Amino acid sequence: MFDYFVRIGDALSQLLNVLVYPQTGQANHSLSGDAYRFKRKVLMYVIDLVDSPFERDHCQMAHSADVSRAAKLLNETGRRV
Repeated sequence: MFDYFVRIGDALSQLLNVLVYPQTGQANHSLSGDAYRFKRKVLMYVIDLVDSPFERDHCQMAHSADVSRAAKLLNETGRRV
C-alpha cells in the first residue's frame, strides 16, 4: 500500500513539473528532479529545506530516481541505455 502512495506522489510531482514549467518540464520527470537537473537553485533550496526532516539532498536523489526509472523502462522494452 505504501508503494501506491509513493506512485501517487510521483505522478503529482510530474504533473506539477509540467504545470510550473510548461516550456521545459518533462512529463516523466519530477519537479524535484528537474530542479536539480536545470540547477534551479531557489527551488532546490526550498524543496530540500521542506524535505530536510526526512532526507538530505532530496532534489539530487529525485533526479537519480528519475534517471533510474527511465533506464528501467528502456531495459524493459529491450532498448539499450
